[in-house]
Amino acid sequence: MPNCVIPADELHRLMDRLVKSRAVMGSRERPDQPGYYAFDWLQSPEQFVLDYVTTTIPPKKAFFPPTETLFTFSLSDPPEFNTVREQTPFILAGVHPCDLAAIDCLDQAYSHPPADARWKVNRERAIIIGVDCMPDEYCFCTAMDSCTARKPSDLFLTKIDRGYMVEIHSSAGERLLAEVHRTEPQKQDFADTRRWHEEKMNRALAKFNVGIARFADILEAGGLADIWHQVAERCYSCGSCNTTCPTCFCFDIKDDFNLNLTGGIRRRTWDSCQLLEFALVAGGHNFRRDRWQRVRHRWHRKFLYLYRQFRRPYCTGCGRCSRACTADINIVDISNQIIAYSQQGASDA
Repeated sequence: MPNCVIPADELHRLMDRLVKSRAVMGSRERPDQPGYYAFDWLQSPEQFVLDYVTTTIPPKKAFFPPTETLFTFSLSDPPEFNTVREQTPFILAGVHPCDLAAIDCLDQAYSHPPADARWKVNRERAIIIGVDCMPDEYCFCTAMDSCTARKPSDLFLTKIDRGYMVEIHSSAGERLLAEVHRTEPQKQDFADTRRWHEEKMNRALAKFNVGIARFADILEAGGLADIWHQVAERCYSCGSCNTTCPTCFCFDIKDDFNLNLTGGIRRRTWDSCQLLEFALVAGGHNFRRDRWQRVRHRWHRKFLYLYRQFRRPYCTGCGRCSRACTADINIVDISNQIIAYSQQGASDA
């Protein structure tokens, strides 16, 4: 499908029509914290913000809420179960390339047998509008090869002098533009788009000092206990890194009974492998009781285990974990320390 160009005021009119006609979750400034942004339901097009670096919580919340009711149950004879499932179609707007890549990661992980049916249903309800962005000092999307991600967006916007270059990636995206005044891109529009991309690449200064394939080999080789213990001495095991991560997909399931114990609600909530009780099993055994083990597991999960399984890192370089860390642990800095430590070991040998 060909690209097109729409003026900025036409995009505003499009968002006005969408907000009035259907549910739209979009990037907007947090009313409780001006200067910070979140994906939330829009009541007006004025709330929609395109010029932002990152949101506090990633847009995976649209498909995998932090807390989600799975079903209600009654302990009658026979027991009764009533599935709770939202079915309303919606639009997710303002998603950056790193978050698009993260949704694609989760599509892959949640479709792996046994597939997660709820994720699939929630994904099928949504049309996604992506938008390009400019990184800050925490972003390392170029190192994770996510800086130009488009999948799984239906439309993707890049700011240019004449408004926005619009890439159309699906028939659903094409239908959204049915009433939009658009023009064919001109030579200067493509030049503006290239200039945006070049500036983005130049601004993304945080990088890994080796490629991801080599980094996975380093982690797999081991011998990094000193690094894990050093990081663990700083880590509070608060789980902020996981709960802000766009590719983490672990959850816990709990049953809440009503007061007369005749029924209740089953819910699932986001969980974090950095919490002490995450690997606690029946009998009181904890497979990762020590903090350094949990720290190591996080790096292995992002850059080794899932990389070997799906041939991609389960990190997209958004930098949320480093921004959110209460101990100021920066994932790029620590990863480069690991790389330097392994290279020092090789030279000593």
